[in-house]
Amino acid sequence: MDILFWSIIILLFIASMVGIFVPVIPDALFVWGGFLIYQFLLADQGHGLPASFWWGMAILTILLLVSDFLTNMVFVKKYGGSKWGMAASVAGLLIGPFVMGPIGLLLGPFIFVLLVEWARNQDFSLAFKVGIGSMVAFFGSALVKLGVQAIMIVWFFLVV
Repeated sequence: MDILFWSIIILLFIASMVGIFVPVIPDALFVWGGFLIYQFLLADQGHGLPASFWWGMAILTILLLVSDFLTNMVFVKKYGGSKWGMAASVAGLLIGPFVMGPIGLLLGPFIFVLLVEWARNQDFSLAFKVGIGSMVAFFGSALVKLGVQAIMIVWFFLVV
């Protein structure tokens, strides 16, 4: 039975990494699912993961959740975008994959931001620049999330 639970934990960790690039997959929840399976189904009673681990994971999870929005806002703003452009970037992240498949992860935010900023400013070159900023934001956020989730998973294995 232990092999089954460890297999599920590993699959959850892999799904969490996939979730970094597929916004509809709740990456942080998968990591936590692995932790909870270990805590309640594998760890010896009373000898599970320490409180310091749970506090650290809570802080890192908050960092994961905030990184998406902050990265989008910072890069769209840096490239000259408006609040509408920031909202369009988030909408593009959520809707793009459904409309365009996997390529929608990149093109969704770009197209949404491009259209919104172009409609607002009537300046295609600025809108294009802000759209590029939304793509840079996606990759920046993905790198941050990849690093944070890797830290979470490695920390888990070090504690276990």
